[in-house]
Amino acid sequence: MGSVNLDDIPSGSVCVIDTNVLLYAEQGSSVQAQRFIRRCAQGELSGILPQTVWQELTHKLMLAEAMMKGLVAEGKPALRLASKPEVVKGLSLYRAKVNALVDLGLGFAACTLEDLTKTAFKMQEKYGFLTNDAVVLAVALRLKADVLVSSDKAFHGVTEIAVHYPTDLRL
Repeated sequence: MGSVNLDDIPSGSVCVIDTNVLLYAEQGSSVQAQRFIRRCAQGELSGILPQTVWQELTHKLMLAEAMMKGLVAEGKPALRLASKPEVVKGLSLYRAKVNALVDLGLGFAACTLEDLTKTAFKMQEKYGFLTNDAVVLAVALRLKADVLVSSDKAFHGVTEIAVHYPTDLRL
């Protein structure tokens, strides 16, 4: 199946969303990604995040908040933050952002053991994906999603599902 931009996703589609698209929408790096999230919030599209995406997004937003506030320096911020539990306790903006996505109606899909040990491993053998990408695809396939939404070039060439990308990235 081909890859198309986010504005071309048909209304009513079930969309499994990769972490990067959410970050690009949040950072204002893609107007298409922002419109896509709005379409999900309005119920025009069904947006579902695999468990791995919720976790990765939460982690990245937490690190970004700590760096933005000058509480950890660049260069291994997760390692630096792990040694500062008092700093972690004081962070809250990232939690509000994650809860806002929940409030928008984005869904949560748990990763099953079969997603990981059967489908994801098979996708890794076929495409050479890293584990999180393989799990995102595995969850999308199990859910029989219409579309996988990602800006990750690794998904170019996937034949099992339509992949849509933000084509307006400003990085």
